[in-house]
Amino acid sequence: MKKILKNLCLTLVGFATLSCDGFLEEKPVKSILVPSTLEDVRALLDNYTTLNDNTLISFILSDDWMTSTGNWQTLQPWEQNSYLWKSEVFDPLERSTDYSKLHRKIFFANNCLEILDRLSENSIQADNLRGEALFVRSLALYQLAQLFLPHPASSEADLLRIPVRFTGNVSDKSEMLTIKEILARVEQDLNLSLNLLPVKAGYPNRPEQRTSHALLSSLYLYEGKYDKALESAQQVLGSNPALLNYKEINPNNPYPFPLFNKETLYYGVTSSFSVTASSATFVNRELYQVYSANDLRKKLFFSLDAQGNALFRGSYLGDFNLFSGLSLSEVLLNGAEAAFRTGNAEQGKTLLTQLALNRYQNLAIWQQEVGIPNLSTVLEERRKELVFRASRWADMKRLAAIGDLELPMVREIGGQSYLLNSNSQFVLSLPPIEMELEGL
Repeated sequence: MKKILKNLCLTLVGFATLSCDGFLEEKPVKSILVPSTLEDVRALLDNYTTLNDNTLISFILSDDWMTSTGNWQTLQPWEQNSYLWKSEVFDPLERSTDYSKLHRKIFFANNCLEILDRLSENSIQADNLRGEALFVRSLALYQLAQLFLPHPASSEADLLRIPVRFTGNVSDKSEMLTIKEILARVEQDLNLSLNLLPVKAGYPNRPEQRTSHALLSSLYLYEGKYDKALESAQQVLGSNPALLNYKEINPNNPYPFPLFNKETLYYGVTSSFSVTASSATFVNRELYQVYSANDLRKKLFFSLDAQGNALFRGSYLGDFNLFSGLSLSEVLLNGAEAAFRTGNAEQGKTLLTQLALNRYQNLAIWQQEVGIPNLSTVLEERRKELVFRASRWADMKRLAAIGDLELPMVREIGGQSYLLNSNSQFVLSLPPIEMELEGL
């Protein structure tokens, strides 16, 4: 099976590479390796090293972490530029691994959908596979938009566009879409997937119905559609969210949280030896100070080095790689924030209390510390709960767009301060070479 998967993936990527390099004058000859059956689609959608591997730049841009000047100097130029929130991250001839990674996911999903269209098979398996492909494409489109397009509340929302292809033919012309057009497509495809996906997936690298509801809750929160965000979150949470009880987690383990624990809704990983595995990737000092002694996350998420710098060890992957998938606690926080923003304060309090019951040593102390929970409370809990999940950049962007994030933010390297002080800095410029390859 692994050999078949490898051959199928090499065939697809090979076709894509030929097109990108402009060598389509002579069309590639399709062989028996070209995916054409339900089993082929299943194998392609189980290629978790491609489809569940998420962007690194989303983490680098976030204010979750800090590093030393010496370590920053060892990073690649685009990583250095991202860390300093520079307007131009990529050199003119430099391809972005993350940009390519997201488009590769879209490419895989498009091919799977076209194979299913050609087969025209009416079966539960075919429906499930179609739902998975729609979800994979939706998630990649959503992440692409978070990086390379303005927030939908921005004054530039209708001005900037990025190229996206919705066919499996890499020589087809891409569509140029705005943030609103892309997010509308994400919503449409996710809603379609709900009627196709199984109630329960066989493996955590595969989406299921509640996975689509979870992503919809994030999408609606990002767009400011809070009623819909709350409704989607409720579809996932039910009446009693099965959160991990952090009192039962052993803080003496090097990495306290097991892989595929019960809060994992969809597996996702962000990994880099130079960043996520570095002993000089420190937790933001100001953020670390926010965790009280009563907060169980302080010991479970972090360890201190010899100089007193906090290092992250709380990944839901059980190692140094960062979990960047979808989790139950994130959906709970989506619902809690949406509840407060729609005036459903009691529901927001209930959801926050469910989280606090499983995250604090003593619930009464937490209640005394926060007083009456409100929107500020849920935003602080979100900040602490989702640290090092590679989701902070999207939160920073949406909160800045609606005036709920205090700017400027400051980073210091080599004795010089670098500021994030403009909403325009939340939009990465497309790598010039990518635009050239698109013929734009």
